[in-house]
Amino acid sequence: MKARKHMSAPGDRTTARQQISATVLFADICGSTRLFEEYGNWQARQIESRILELLKAATAEFGGTVIKTIGDEIMSRFPDAERAMNAASEMHTAIKDDSYLMEFSISIKIGLQHGPVLVEQDDLFGDAVNVAARMVSLAKADQIITTRETVSQLPDDLEQMTRSLGRSWVRGKQDEMEIVEVLWQEPSSLTQVVSTEQQEELRSLLVARLILIYRGATFEVMPSSRMFTLGRGEKNNLVIDNDRVSRSHADIQFRQGKFILADGSTNGTYLLLDNGARFFVQREEFTLHDRGIICLGQAVANNSPDLIRYECIQA
Repeated sequence: MKARKHMSAPGDRTTARQQISATVLFADICGSTRLFEEYGNWQARQIESRILELLKAATAEFGGTVIKTIGDEIMSRFPDAERAMNAASEMHTAIKDDSYLMEFSISIKIGLQHGPVLVEQDDLFGDAVNVAARMVSLAKADQIITTRETVSQLPDDLEQMTRSLGRSWVRGKQDEMEIVEVLWQEPSSLTQVVSTEQQEELRSLLVARLILIYRGATFEVMPSSRMFTLGRGEKNNLVIDNDRVSRSHADIQFRQGKFILADGSTNGTYLLLDNGARFFVQREEFTLHDRGIICLGQAVANNSPDLIRYECIQA
């Protein structure tokens, strides 16, 4: 009689799943599309390969693990924020000092976040992964961006090599997060940043609230509002019962002293400003200012009953 193999229950992957505390790092090559346009496919791929080699080497040097490469981006994890920060600085330096890459003016941007992550099937999941991805999207060329939460994990000497960039909303988080830049370049090459107190004072001079008027009803969106949602679904803050409107069509958030409309719909969002300018937004963001009209899923027309009039009220 043949021995019967042990079969795991469906969905039982506990042996491959583990929750740990780690620092997640994303490093992204800036302007990779330009490389293909200027140097052709073969040489551009050679350049990208060289960059990824240097990123992987810096990860290994500081005890990190490369999780995966996603096109021109690398995702790594480190046991702690100190090693991740040192690796990030080394990544920038290695690329700037590499003799092969010097003629191509290569830059990368890096985002990182420390916190609990779920390791599953050689991949990472969790809040720290999402925030790290958001940090790299906020970073500019030659920057390392993280949060105050991560910087608090650093020893004092490394914490002094950072500067606050103010507070910002991060998708999926209930409260604003303090965004911090890690300084790896010489001080003379850095732009002087105003203090957090000065930033808050400047932000207070900007838009204070947003008024929306729809079918005679008035909605007031304050900077303290987490997120104001618009769509056909009944759970939205503003419900528009129209077949061209997606269930979760768009949302409005207050970030960096501005109200931002983010469209995530099938048919897009149309805007008509008081100065006559027209805009179409689909799966992208638009900064609301002054006064105008928002129309979900269809172009703005005078006879439409589903026009949303908005006005940004200053302090």
